[in-house]
Amino acid sequence: MKITIGEKTEREHFDMLANSYDVNYGYMDPFTKYKINKKSKKIIDAIRNFGSNNKSIKILEIGCGTGEYTRHIAKSFPESSIYGLDISPQILEIAKRKCAKHKNVKFIAKSAYDTGLKTESIDVLFGFYVLHHLDLEKFRKEAYRVLKPSGLLFFYEPNLLNPIVFLIKSTPLLKRIIGDSPGEWAINPLTIQSILKNFVKINISTSEYIIPIKVFPFDFKRKIDFILERVAAKIPLVNQMGGSVCVLFKKKQ
Repeated sequence: MKITIGEKTEREHFDMLANSYDVNYGYMDPFTKYKINKKSKKIIDAIRNFGSNNKSIKILEIGCGTGEYTRHIAKSFPESSIYGLDISPQILEIAKRKCAKHKNVKFIAKSAYDTGLKTESIDVLFGFYVLHHLDLEKFRKEAYRVLKPSGLLFFYEPNLLNPIVFLIKSTPLLKRIIGDSPGEWAINPLTIQSILKNFVKINISTSEYIIPIKVFPFDFKRKIDFILERVAAKIPLVNQMGGSVCVLFKKKQ
Protein backbone atom coordinates (compact mmCIF):
# COMPACT_ATOMS: atom_id res chain seq x y z
CA MET A 1 0.00 0.00 0.00
CA LYS A 2 1.56 3.28 -1.14
CA ILE A 3 0.92 6.03 1.41
CA THR A 4 2.03 9.60 2.05
CA ILE A 5 4.35 10.67 4.88
CA GLY A 6 1.33 12.11 6.70
CA GLU A 7 -0.54 8.81 6.37
CA LYS A 8 2.50 6.91 7.63
CA THR A 9 2.52 9.10 10.75
CA GLU A 10 -1.21 8.50 11.25
CA ARG A 11 -0.82 4.74 10.79
CA GLU A 12 2.04 4.53 13.29
CA HIS A 13 0.10 6.67 15.78
CA PHE A 14 -3.04 4.53 15.67
CA ASP A 15 -1.17 1.22 15.47
CA MET A 16 0.49 2.22 18.73
CA LEU A 17 -2.84 3.21 20.33
CA ALA A 18 -4.85 0.27 18.98
CA ASN A 19 -5.10 -1.74 22.21
CA SER A 20 -6.05 1.30 24.30
CA TYR A 21 -8.17 3.06 21.65
CA ASP A 22 -11.60 2.22 23.07
CA VAL A 23 -10.52 3.16 26.59
CA ASN A 24 -8.89 6.43 25.44
CA TYR A 25 -12.07 7.53 23.70
CA GLY A 26 -14.35 6.43 26.52
CA TYR A 27 -16.24 3.76 24.59
CA MET A 28 -16.99 1.91 27.84
CA ASP A 29 -18.60 4.98 29.42
CA PRO A 30 -22.45 4.94 29.49
CA PHE A 31 -22.75 8.53 28.25
CA THR A 32 -20.33 7.86 25.38
CA LYS A 33 -22.33 4.76 24.44
CA TYR A 34 -25.48 6.88 24.49
CA LYS A 35 -23.86 9.40 22.11
CA ILE A 36 -22.61 6.65 19.80
CA ASN A 37 -26.11 5.18 19.61
CA LYS A 38 -27.58 8.62 18.90
CA LYS A 39 -25.06 9.41 16.16
CA SER A 40 -25.42 5.96 14.63
CA LYS A 41 -29.17 6.56 14.40
CA LYS A 42 -28.43 9.77 12.47
CA ILE A 43 -26.61 7.93 9.68
CA ILE A 44 -29.14 5.09 9.72
CA ASP A 45 -32.01 7.57 9.34
CA ALA A 46 -30.12 9.45 6.61
CA ILE A 47 -29.66 6.27 4.59
CA ARG A 48 -33.33 5.34 4.96
CA ASN A 49 -34.64 8.84 4.20
CA PHE A 50 -32.29 9.95 1.42
CA GLY A 51 -30.57 6.82 0.13
CA SER A 52 -31.50 4.08 -2.31
CA ASN A 53 -34.68 2.07 -1.76
CA ASN A 54 -32.70 -1.04 -2.59
CA LYS A 55 -32.10 -3.09 0.58
CA SER A 56 -28.89 -4.56 -0.83
CA ILE A 57 -26.63 -1.51 -1.05
CA LYS A 58 -22.89 -1.00 -0.68
CA ILE A 59 -21.76 1.15 2.24
CA LEU A 60 -18.18 2.35 2.79
CA GLU A 61 -16.96 3.63 6.15
CA ILE A 62 -13.77 5.69 5.99
CA GLY A 63 -11.56 5.59 9.11
CA CYS A 64 -13.65 2.88 10.75
CA GLY A 65 -11.29 2.54 13.73
CA THR A 66 -12.19 -0.35 16.03
CA GLY A 67 -15.57 -0.85 14.35
CA GLU A 68 -17.74 0.76 17.02
CA TYR A 69 -19.99 2.51 14.50
CA THR A 70 -19.50 -0.20 11.88
CA ARG A 71 -21.38 -2.79 13.89
CA HIS A 72 -24.38 -0.48 14.35
CA ILE A 73 -24.63 0.01 10.59
CA ALA A 74 -24.09 -3.69 9.86
CA LYS A 75 -26.88 -4.65 12.27
CA SER A 76 -29.31 -2.13 10.77
CA PHE A 77 -28.59 -3.09 7.15
CA PRO A 78 -28.02 -6.88 7.24
CA GLU A 79 -28.67 -7.33 3.51
CA SER A 80 -26.12 -4.70 2.53
CA SER A 81 -22.37 -5.00 2.01
CA ILE A 82 -20.39 -2.92 4.50
CA TYR A 83 -16.74 -2.00 3.88
CA GLY A 84 -14.73 -0.68 6.82
CA LEU A 85 -11.55 1.08 5.68
CA ASP A 86 -8.73 2.26 7.93
CA ILE A 87 -5.04 3.12 7.51
CA SER A 88 -4.11 1.17 10.67
CA PRO A 89 -3.86 -2.65 10.38
CA GLN A 90 -3.66 -2.99 14.18
CA ILE A 91 -6.89 -1.04 14.66
CA LEU A 92 -8.58 -3.26 12.08
CA GLU A 93 -7.67 -6.43 13.98
CA ILE A 94 -9.78 -5.16 16.88
CA ALA A 95 -12.58 -4.13 14.50
CA LYS A 96 -12.66 -7.63 13.00
CA ARG A 97 -13.11 -9.19 16.43
CA LYS A 98 -15.75 -6.66 17.42
CA CYS A 99 -17.77 -7.25 14.23
CA ALA A 100 -17.14 -11.00 13.90
CA LYS A 101 -20.83 -11.92 14.03
CA HIS A 102 -21.71 -9.53 11.20
CA LYS A 103 -20.98 -11.50 8.03
CA ASN A 104 -21.84 -8.54 5.79
CA VAL A 105 -18.75 -6.60 6.89
CA LYS A 106 -15.36 -6.61 5.16
CA PHE A 107 -12.40 -4.63 6.49
CA ILE A 108 -9.76 -3.03 4.26
CA ALA A 109 -6.35 -1.65 5.28
CA LYS A 110 -6.07 1.08 2.65
CA SER A 111 -5.64 4.80 2.13
CA ALA A 112 -8.73 7.02 2.07
CA TYR A 113 -7.22 8.58 -1.07
CA ASP A 114 -6.89 5.22 -2.86
CA THR A 115 -9.57 2.81 -1.65
CA GLY A 116 -9.08 0.28 -4.42
CA LEU A 117 -12.85 0.09 -4.94
CA LYS A 118 -14.50 0.26 -8.35
CA THR A 119 -15.64 3.56 -9.80
CA GLU A 120 -19.29 4.39 -8.96
CA SER A 121 -19.69 1.22 -6.88
CA ILE A 122 -20.70 2.70 -3.49
CA ASP A 123 -24.18 3.90 -2.46
CA VAL A 124 -23.23 5.46 0.89
CA LEU A 125 -19.86 6.76 2.10
CA PHE A 126 -19.62 7.80 5.74
CA GLY A 127 -17.23 8.32 8.63
CA PHE A 128 -17.08 9.46 12.22
CA TYR A 129 -14.29 11.85 13.21
CA VAL A 130 -12.01 11.11 10.26
CA LEU A 131 -12.25 14.00 7.75
CA HIS A 132 -10.16 16.24 10.00
CA HIS A 133 -7.27 13.78 9.58
CA LEU A 134 -7.34 14.04 5.78
CA ASP A 135 -6.31 16.24 2.89
CA LEU A 136 -9.89 17.17 1.98
CA GLU A 137 -9.22 17.92 -1.68
CA LYS A 138 -7.56 14.55 -2.28
CA PHE A 139 -10.28 12.74 -0.37
CA ARG A 140 -13.06 14.60 -2.19
CA LYS A 141 -11.79 13.29 -5.52
CA GLU A 142 -11.73 9.67 -4.33
CA ALA A 143 -15.15 10.00 -2.67
CA TYR A 144 -16.59 11.40 -5.89
CA ARG A 145 -15.00 8.58 -7.89
CA VAL A 146 -16.33 5.65 -5.83
CA LEU A 147 -19.83 7.01 -5.11
CA LYS A 148 -22.68 6.28 -7.48
CA PRO A 149 -24.63 9.25 -8.87
CA SER A 150 -26.89 10.54 -6.04
CA GLY A 151 -24.81 8.52 -3.56
CA LEU A 152 -24.76 9.81 0.03
CA LEU A 153 -21.81 11.38 1.84
CA PHE A 154 -22.21 11.57 5.64
CA PHE A 155 -19.69 12.63 8.28
CA TYR A 156 -19.57 13.57 11.96
CA GLU A 157 -16.56 15.74 12.81
CA PRO A 158 -15.10 17.93 15.60
CA ASN A 159 -16.36 21.47 15.10
CA LEU A 160 -13.66 24.11 14.73
CA LEU A 161 -16.11 26.83 15.83
CA ASN A 162 -16.51 25.25 19.26
CA PRO A 163 -14.13 27.05 21.68
CA ILE A 164 -13.11 23.89 23.54
CA VAL A 165 -12.46 21.96 20.32
CA PHE A 166 -10.42 24.87 18.97
CA LEU A 167 -8.37 25.04 22.19
CA ILE A 168 -7.61 21.31 22.14
CA LYS A 169 -6.75 21.13 18.44
CA SER A 170 -4.44 24.17 18.66
CA THR A 171 -2.60 23.02 21.81
CA PRO A 172 -0.04 20.21 21.25
CA LEU A 173 0.00 19.20 24.93
CA LEU A 174 -3.78 18.82 25.08
CA LYS A 175 -3.76 16.85 21.83
CA ARG A 176 -1.25 14.40 23.29
CA ILE A 177 -3.24 14.05 26.52
CA ILE A 178 -6.45 13.04 24.74
CA GLY A 179 -4.69 10.85 22.16
CA ASP A 180 -4.96 13.03 19.04
CA SER A 181 -2.49 12.48 16.23
CA PRO A 182 -0.04 15.37 15.58
CA GLY A 183 -1.52 16.53 12.27
CA GLU A 184 -5.24 16.44 12.94
CA TRP A 185 -7.32 19.61 13.11
CA ALA A 186 -11.13 20.15 12.96
CA ILE A 187 -13.86 20.96 10.44
CA ASN A 188 -15.36 24.41 9.91
CA PRO A 189 -19.11 24.07 9.16
CA LEU A 190 -19.06 27.46 7.41
CA THR A 191 -16.53 26.37 4.77
CA ILE A 192 -17.09 22.63 4.30
CA GLN A 193 -19.64 23.16 1.53
CA SER A 194 -17.12 25.06 -0.61
CA ILE A 195 -14.64 22.18 -0.18
CA LEU A 196 -17.09 19.45 -1.17
CA LYS A 197 -17.46 20.56 -4.77
CA ASN A 198 -19.58 18.34 -7.03
CA PHE A 199 -21.72 17.40 -4.03
CA VAL A 200 -25.12 18.85 -3.14
CA LYS A 201 -25.75 19.86 0.46
CA ILE A 202 -28.67 18.16 2.18
CA ASN A 203 -27.91 19.33 5.70
CA ILE A 204 -25.17 20.74 7.96
CA SER A 205 -25.85 20.86 11.69
CA THR A 206 -23.97 20.90 14.98
CA SER A 207 -24.61 18.99 18.20
CA GLU A 208 -23.03 18.07 21.54
CA TYR A 209 -23.26 21.21 23.65
CA ILE A 210 -22.46 19.42 26.91
CA ILE A 211 -19.03 18.50 28.30
CA PRO A 212 -19.32 14.90 29.60
CA ILE A 213 -17.81 15.52 33.05
CA LYS A 214 -17.57 12.14 34.76
CA VAL A 215 -18.70 13.29 38.22
CA PHE A 216 -22.22 13.94 36.88
CA PRO A 217 -24.52 10.89 36.72
CA PHE A 218 -25.49 9.49 33.33
CA ASP A 219 -29.21 10.34 33.54
CA PHE A 220 -28.42 13.97 34.40
CA LYS A 221 -26.04 14.35 31.44
CA ARG A 222 -28.52 12.71 29.09
CA LYS A 223 -31.33 15.06 30.15
CA ILE A 224 -29.11 18.15 29.85
CA ASP A 225 -27.93 16.98 26.43
CA PHE A 226 -31.54 16.51 25.30
CA ILE A 227 -32.55 20.00 26.47
CA LEU A 228 -29.48 21.84 25.16
CA GLU A 229 -29.70 20.36 21.67
CA ARG A 230 -33.27 21.57 21.32
CA VAL A 231 -32.64 25.02 22.80
CA ALA A 232 -29.27 25.71 21.15
CA ALA A 233 -30.58 24.75 17.71
CA LYS A 234 -32.91 27.78 17.83
CA ILE A 235 -30.32 30.38 18.88
CA PRO A 236 -28.36 32.11 16.07
CA LEU A 237 -24.56 31.74 16.33
CA VAL A 238 -24.89 29.34 19.27
CA ASN A 239 -26.34 26.76 16.88
CA GLN A 240 -23.01 26.83 15.01
CA MET A 241 -20.92 26.02 18.08
CA GLY A 242 -21.78 22.47 19.10
CA GLY A 243 -18.80 20.23 19.77
CA SER A 244 -19.51 18.17 16.65
CA VAL A 245 -20.65 19.04 13.15
CA CYS A 246 -22.74 16.64 11.08
CA VAL A 247 -22.62 16.98 7.29
CA LEU A 248 -24.90 15.22 4.81
CA PHE A 249 -24.33 15.66 1.08
CA LYS A 250 -25.36 13.88 -2.09
CA LYS A 251 -23.25 13.37 -5.20
CA LYS A 252 -24.53 15.28 -8.21
CA GLN A 253 -26.12 13.13 -10.88
